[in-house]
Amino acid sequence: MTSKTYFTCLSCLILMSLVVISCNSSSVTESKENTTESSSTDPAEHKLDKEAFNAAITKSDAVILDVRMPAEFEQGHIDGAININFFDPEFKHQLLDLNKNKKYYLYCKNETRSYRSMKFMETNDFKHVYMLKGGYEEYNKSTAQ
Repeated sequence: MTSKTYFTCLSCLILMSLVVISCNSSSVTESKENTTESSSTDPAEHKLDKEAFNAAITKSDAVILDVRMPAEFEQGHIDGAININFFDPEFKHQLLDLNKNKKYYLYCKNETRSYRSMKFMETNDFKHVYMLKGGYEEYNKSTAQ
C-alpha cells in the first residue's frame, strides 16, 4: 500500500468517525430535550391528599380506578371505583383500552401500585392522571376517625 493510499484511507476513516460521532451527539441532545419536555409536569402535583382527591372524584367526568387485587377491593373501596388488578397479566392492556382524554383518579393500598400505574399512563399519553396520596390505608384511617 502506498503512502498516498494509506493517507486517503486514514482520512476517510477519520471523516466517517466524525460524522458518526456528530450524529450520535445530536440524537442524544434530542432525547434529552424530549425527556425534559415529558417530565415538565411535577409528580407532586399529581398526588392528591384526601380532601383534594374527594373534591376531584365528585365531578361527573372523574373515573376512579382502584388498582388493588380483587380481594382487597371486596374488603372495602371508594364508592364508584372500578377495580383493575395491578397484578393481572392484562393490566397494561386494560389501561391502554381506556379513553386517554378522561380524568383518572387512582389509588391502591399505600400508593406504590397507583404511582407506577400513573407513570405508565402518563408515558402512554393519558392527559389527566392523579393518585391518592398515602393510598386507601391512609384514606380509610382518616375517614374512620
